[in-house]
Amino acid sequence: MQFGTVCIIGPGLIGGSVGLGLKKRDLAKAVIGVGHKASSIENALKMQAIDSGTLDIDSAVKDADIVILATAVDKIIDTATRVIPLMKGNAILTDVGSTKNEIVKQITRTLREDIAFVGSHPIAGSEQRGVEYASSDLFAGCNCILTPPSRHAKGVETIASLWQLLGARIIYLSPEQHDEILAYVSHLPHLIASCLVNSIKQEHLVYAASGLRDTTRVASGDPELWINIFDQNRENVIRSIDQLMAELTGFRNDLVKRNDASLLDRLTKAKVSRDSVFHNNSKNQGMNK
Repeated sequence: MQFGTVCIIGPGLIGGSVGLGLKKRDLAKAVIGVGHKASSIENALKMQAIDSGTLDIDSAVKDADIVILATAVDKIIDTATRVIPLMKGNAILTDVGSTKNEIVKQITRTLREDIAFVGSHPIAGSEQRGVEYASSDLFAGCNCILTPPSRHAKGVETIASLWQLLGARIIYLSPEQHDEILAYVSHLPHLIASCLVNSIKQEHLVYAASGLRDTTRVASGDPELWINIFDQNRENVIRSIDQLMAELTGFRNDLVKRNDASLLDRLTKAKVSRDSVFHNNSKNQGMNK
């Protein structure tokens, strides 16, 4: 199966990995990269994540069968508004943004009838940024959430197939469900990691080992990228913080009252919940290798 000409706007870690995955599996006739700096295009070409690259977004999208918006979340809506009038009829527009509600709402308002838009979010990546860290197998075994509108069934089927062929498992959610869930399982963990690092004196960090390193890994993510994610999902993130604070207060009260039985219950509940998901996933991945 081939998806024709695919235009990736923002061939960085995620966009570059899409390009590498498409090219490795011969899933596209051509992969075009669009960047805002010549150096980013040069790096993507050097990595062979794209077949050709340009800074001219207008010329890049006009013949594309699929346009993938892989920019920072605060740029996705404006970029979509710019490219939609330029896309050819029956083309498909999709994105890889970590938030969905505002993105889907705004893009749907400006969408042409002959263009399909499918919101998508591959839950993969790292704290690193840039095409230098891209991988053709980045999406193997990951979940990819699609938040499609009720129309454009063919476009949804095409984008679902694209991610599946790159190795992802497809989950369908509404944009509202996506943002609520991701606030707890992605956005809050990043916030916690940053708060944890900030709560430790700098001179004490040199004594830390793998426990703190692994727990706070995501705090090394790009701050500008994350402030935009928090901004677009503000209300859900605030609710997740409130829930965390209630849990922390419970832990603190049990420590003050020396209630070891309650502390044991809390720690046991956390272990069982985590092991039931991540240990099972590790076993399944091992069996599938």
